[in-house]
Amino acid sequence: MLTVIKFIVSVLTAVIGVYIFVKPDAYARLAEFSANKGRGKTEIRTIMGGTFVGLGIAPFILINSPFALTFLGIVYMFIALSRLISIFLDKSFGLTNIMILLVEVAFGLIMIIPS
Repeated sequence: MLTVIKFIVSVLTAVIGVYIFVKPDAYARLAEFSANKGRGKTEIRTIMGGTFVGLGIAPFILINSPFALTFLGIVYMFIALSRLISIFLDKSFGLTNIMILLVEVAFGLIMIIPS
């Protein structure tokens, strides 16, 4: 059952990446930064979208490797840690930021727990 949940998290990660790639303006609004020029949109599509798509589909490419699932969990935990530190440094305690942090921690823990 846990393995199925891990693959669902992988799919959600890839879907988030595709969404960011296709809708960089919407992601920029959510993240509260500007993507009003071509260069900014390219950065959002490649760095955020491409990274999440790659992380999300890697477990399907490496289907017999539990390391791919664990690696995705480690990445989510580092994203969460970076967000937590940034929330305090930037004093950005908004509800959206906290909710995204909780999702990142949950996804990270799900992926790290042995199946």
